[in-house]
Amino acid sequence: MKRKSAIALLALLFLLLSTYSYAAAPLKVEVGLSKDLIYFVMPDRYKDGDSKNNNIGGFNPSLTAFYHGGDLKGLTGTCEPGDDGLARIKSLGFTAVWLTPLVTQQEAIGSGAGYHGYWGVDFLNVDPHLGTNADMSAFSTCAKKLGLKIVLDVVTNHTGDVIKYRGNEAYVPAASKNLKNPAWLNTLSNYHNVGDMGRCWGIGNCTKLGDFYGLDDLATEKPQVWKGWAQVYSNWQRDYGISGFRVDTARHVDDMFFKNWSPLINKSAASAGVDNFTIFGEVYDYNPFNLMEYVRRNKIQTVLDFPFQAKATEFASGYSNAPALSILFEKDDYYTSATSSASNLVTFLGNHDVGRVGFILGSKRIQPPAQLLPRANLANALLYFSRGIPVVYYGDEVGMTGSNSGNDQFARQDMFATEVDIWKSEARIGGSPIGDGDAFQATSTSPVSKYLKQISELRRTNPGLANGTMQIRYAVNSLFVISKKDPVENREYVVAFNNSDTDENVDITSATSSGGWQLLLGESEVKADSNKLSFTVPALSTVIFRAQDTIDVVATKVGKLTTAFDDMTGYYQVKAGINSVDLLSVEFFTRASGSSKWISNGIDTGAPYSIFIDPLDFPKKKLEIKAVVTNSKGKNFALPIAKLSISAP
Repeated sequence: MKRKSAIALLALLFLLLSTYSYAAAPLKVEVGLSKDLIYFVMPDRYKDGDSKNNNIGGFNPSLTAFYHGGDLKGLTGTCEPGDDGLARIKSLGFTAVWLTPLVTQQEAIGSGAGYHGYWGVDFLNVDPHLGTNADMSAFSTCAKKLGLKIVLDVVTNHTGDVIKYRGNEAYVPAASKNLKNPAWLNTLSNYHNVGDMGRCWGIGNCTKLGDFYGLDDLATEKPQVWKGWAQVYSNWQRDYGISGFRVDTARHVDDMFFKNWSPLINKSAASAGVDNFTIFGEVYDYNPFNLMEYVRRNKIQTVLDFPFQAKATEFASGYSNAPALSILFEKDDYYTSATSSASNLVTFLGNHDVGRVGFILGSKRIQPPAQLLPRANLANALLYFSRGIPVVYYGDEVGMTGSNSGNDQFARQDMFATEVDIWKSEARIGGSPIGDGDAFQATSTSPVSKYLKQISELRRTNPGLANGTMQIRYAVNSLFVISKKDPVENREYVVAFNNSDTDENVDITSATSSGGWQLLLGESEVKADSNKLSFTVPALSTVIFRAQDTIDVVATKVGKLTTAFDDMTGYYQVKAGINSVDLLSVEFFTRASGSSKWISNGIDTGAPYSIFIDPLDFPKKKLEIKAVVTNSKGKNFALPIAKLSISAP
């Protein structure tokens, strides 16, 4: 009997040791920009540092569709404290700067010019309106000096509108035969040439084959194209120390493009000294089920989080409630894989296409004008303290709103003194219309910029508040409460958002520390009893508490793994039956039946703990699945192995 017990004990120890081996080296899926705060800027609209490059063509500062004179010299500035250029951006708490495309644009047409950067023809050189390649080198040098990363907007789907049509026949006018650079862009067969995406005559999906609003659509499935783009943008990496690319119109390229192009870009980045280069795509879609397909199947490293943009502004405006936010974040598990995570999503409240957060908040519902400032602060707090990589659109920090429709051209105001009449009288959050002044003068007095400085400093001094482990604790009516975790200090933070115009009380019965709590942001008092917290969240505000003691409530009840087919996506959900208030880490593994090799399928750090298995990864296979749970004291638990049969997709 003793011998049998000893054998059983040895078997148990072997199982535990094998479990530990999986958890000893946690999966690393964080992108290089995962902890950054990004400032998104359109150089033509920031500051005019060199008036000599204004009158090249397409310059008309009184009309919204033309160049206004901003350039790289103006954006760079002196690189000294107190300056309006990069030093100002750094002082606001940002750690990275994302620039719209800098490449040379096609000549202006009667209806507008390529001031925004998306009508490129020479992709090897800086557009003369914005300066020179030497100016870009100076910009890069200053950014490096200040510790600012550079994110460059790149276009791979299309070029400027050079190709014309006679009926269904494509041709290039004689004067434009060699207009594009590099030379392979002048080869007509490297384009689809099937008309506009709204009415193309190609065989296949017009959103991938057709011209994007008339812009020449490249055949991104061709090796000459994706290899050519890799060479073009590798040059920018090498020459200017780029840390990341935002890829424009990413939903319009071939489904294999990122699988082909990204490895070449990552290899080039590594050779330039950037080991964890970040690529995020603009997939203009508000459905998480569609977005995750581009990450999981098309292998875009990560994407702009349009669903977050919609739900965060709806909550902050008071149009929706806390459960709507909870539903958004519950879909995060769809992004979890061995190479991806919802924490890598690039979050934002407004941009150059959808409009500014101030305009969006005001348009969501009828509300007293006095509420716009606290609601904007509420939105920014949600952006900074929930999961994801936050982006702030230039001008939002000084309360710019918008005119007319509020989006596209009407959300691309000048930071310097503007000559566009409607922008002079445009409302500003927490301030007066700018008139003949400039936004730089308003920076020191804007309550929005003051708040952004405050919350960015909180993130800097409390790394646990930055992008990382997030657990929803309470989501009822107007109150949304989350916990964040500092994995180094093993400490919990509680962040509460109230979108009501009345004070709200909340009781949290699931905190992980039995000690006291320190108020970091807002006005409130907390009562703590063991791991229970009671506090008030004032109207239209955010409060943050930091546990004074490390996490000590780690009791965990481990159940079993369950599997189910997900009708919404065609994936298979694997859910771990775990009950705990602790901020756990759960890593899921699969192996084909008969195999001895376990393969990680990703880590989930937010309850309920689950992953979604793509049937295309395991066609017609029988799988075994296991999950390893790690609590905040480093202890590991293994759930019993489950089995799953994958049907033909």
